[in-house]
Parts: sequence; C-alpha cells; structure tokens
Amino acid sequence: MVYVGETSRSLKERLKEHEADTRHHKSKPVAEHFNSKDHGILQTIRDDSDYYRKIKELNWIRLLKTEVPNGLNTKAASDLVWQDYKR
Repeated sequence: MVYVGETSRSLKERLKEHEADTRHHKSKPVAEHFNSKDHGILQTIRDDSDYYRKIKELNWIRLLKTEVPNGLNTKAASDLVWQDYKR
C-alpha cells in the first residue's frame, strides 16, 4: 500500500508525529504506512505555498493511484485542492 501526504511543518517535526502515531498504534493511514515494510519519502519540496504542495501531492496521488482501495489515501484527491481553494 502507498500513502502520499504533504505538510507545511518541517520534515523532522512531521516524522516525529508519524513515529508517535506508529509507536502508539494509532488507527491512521500514516501509522499503517509506517508500520508496513515498504515505505519511503518521494519528494521534499522547499516552497512555503500550501497550494503548491497540495498540487504536488495531488499529482503523486494520481500518478501512484494511492486512493482507497488501491492505497491508503482516504480523501478524494480532487478534494485536497478544492478544500484549499474554498478558503
């Protein structure tokens, strides 16, 4: 299974959160991803734009076909950008 995600926080901070979720066996797609044997980081983006990161995330989700049931991304890919656009 594959999970694609983006964050405005530093990679170090976000990985700490993922590690805590994994250690505490949280029922979250990210914890499932990190508990699997086949996980890694696809791309690091050094851009402060939330919209740009969400577009990149959407592209990876579409390219890798990671929406449920094929992967662990539970939100519809198009919703990721639409939610930001409405703000």
